[in-house]
Amino acid sequence: MIKNMNILICDDSVLVHKSITRSLQACSNATFFYAENGEEGLEHLKNIDIDIMFLDLTMPVMDGFSVMKSLPVRDFTTTIIVLSADVQSTAMERSLALGADYFLSKPFDHKQLIELSQCLGLVFDSVQHSVTDTHLISDHPIDNIREIANIALGRGAAIISDHLGDFIKMPLPNVAFMKSSDLSMAIADIRNDNELIAITQRFVGGGIHGEALVELHGQDIHVFGEKLGFSQTDEYKNEVVIDIANLMVSSFLVALSEQILIPFSVRQPIVLEEYMNLHHTQCETNTYFTIEYTYKAEILDVECDVLFIMDSHSLTIINDKVMESLH
Repeated sequence: MIKNMNILICDDSVLVHKSITRSLQACSNATFFYAENGEEGLEHLKNIDIDIMFLDLTMPVMDGFSVMKSLPVRDFTTTIIVLSADVQSTAMERSLALGADYFLSKPFDHKQLIELSQCLGLVFDSVQHSVTDTHLISDHPIDNIREIANIALGRGAAIISDHLGDFIKMPLPNVAFMKSSDLSMAIADIRNDNELIAITQRFVGGGIHGEALVELHGQDIHVFGEKLGFSQTDEYKNEVVIDIANLMVSSFLVALSEQILIPFSVRQPIVLEEYMNLHHTQCETNTYFTIEYTYKAEILDVECDVLFIMDSHSLTIINDKVMESLH
């Protein structure tokens, strides 16, 4: 007799819930359960015999690392498959050390997922149904962009971590719309804060026009820069900051470009200073599409806040490219 297996998908992305479910749709002995954060996931584990858990590392309320640290919650063995956009080598090592059985990176390969599931006891119909990812696309472009931004952040963090030789705390991206008046206010606050060093850098590609605003905080900015291989001279005191900001912007754009198949070109980063008159402040009626996140070094006292600002037309282009790439 074939044993029924309970599958828990613990991820804050509804798109991931749908994608995994659809990949395993031909499975005849699986019951699916869903959680959008670690606390919800633990509640399922306490009350249900979960055979396989797909676990994201970066979630609100409680992340995947904290979930694994809290296990076991009952006398039942659950196979843990970490499925994460955080692809830093340290993230993988820590996951396996905390009890994960497998580590898969996002975006995952459907064939690989099915083969692994079969090895773990899931039984599939003899006639496999093809997975059409366009059925997984949300009606809301923001949801689609949030997921690819999350993947881009993970790859960007891995690039920075490799340069730094240290773990980067993986952020949750905030994808939203921002009014021009709010953006002007935020820029004014930055200008008035002597503790902040802010860099701006414009980028274009495939009809997408945008600007990245990078703010750096902390006592170890220059140590951070030295670890990344950047040096400073007395004549150019902002040189390290500009180099760090350029790495933050370019690493994200490279990872985004790989997903939507649009190459980006970037202008020289410059320091945001009092005399600058950014084009965003010229039309108070505009609304911009933004991606915002914060990278934090685990050991050093340094934070990098990054805000990508694009017009609404750019959102349409990116969303269309997402749908094309998943067709």
